[in-house]
Amino acid sequence: MGYKRNRKIYHLVWADGEYEGLEVNVRTLNIGQLIEAKTGKGVNGKDGLEGNVELLASLIVDWNLEDEVTGEPVPATLEAMKNEDDDLILAIISRWMEAVSGVAAPLDTPSPSGEISQVASIPTEALSPSLAS
Repeated sequence: MGYKRNRKIYHLVWADGEYEGLEVNVRTLNIGQLIEAKTGKGVNGKDGLEGNVELLASLIVDWNLEDEVTGEPVPATLEAMKNEDDDLILAIISRWMEAVSGVAAPLDTPSPSGEISQVASIPTEALSPSLAS
């Protein structure tokens, strides 16, 4: 009996900023695709940006993007992506690459700085001249 893996799906969420409320689900890359995407040499023979947009379109599961005029859902297809603003698609690619590369998300609450070092409170005194050498 062999091992069957479930391909990972990254749930990308924008909690604030310009894209607050945007949610995108994207499947993971295979290692060859990751190498091509990270080196900027292009994916499937396409230059870096074109290849990465096509790669995103092939691996995107869904998103909650709606048409700003009609309120209808925008399909998560290459054609639909080509009609979106470049900064939106680049933000999705950037967030996706961070997730794939394992860059940790910011902490929900600031990390405590820890306890005060006990070393600072240990009394010290200068060595006598005969012990200093």
